[in-house]
Amino acid sequence: MKCIIFTLIVGTVLSQTYHHHDIEMFIDRTFKYVDTDHDGVMVKAELAGAFDFLDVDHDDKLSYAEYTKYSQSAESQLSHDVYNHYDTNKDGFLQRSEYVDSLFSQMDHNGDGQVTRHDYDHFFTNVIHHEIHHGHNGR
Repeated sequence: MKCIIFTLIVGTVLSQTYHHHDIEMFIDRTFKYVDTDHDGVMVKAELAGAFDFLDVDHDDKLSYAEYTKYSQSAESQLSHDVYNHYDTNKDGFLQRSEYVDSLFSQMDHNGDGQVTRHDYDHFFTNVIHHEIHHGHNGR
């Protein structure tokens, strides 16, 4: 039921800028990718592992090419906007501190060291809403 409500809210808010299906697939795919033990909960070590896997040149930062290497072409605008949202210092790269430390802290709003799928969905609803109103799509 929560997933249906989330889907309806996201679909309504984002219908003018992103395709509902692309958003749903992006969120589902990225959560499953990071939740490597498939227990429905993301921990910081899993997010750090995803960062390490994507950081193919091992320079402790992700270029946009590294970040999107495994993304679907239909998600390109969404991936681009999410990448820019994560890039808090606006240097064009995702530093480990931006992608792992800061991002995990934002998703783990109750500070229990775990990000449930509900936490993840809530976080992404806020990110996408922010990008529509303040990011690329909100201009």
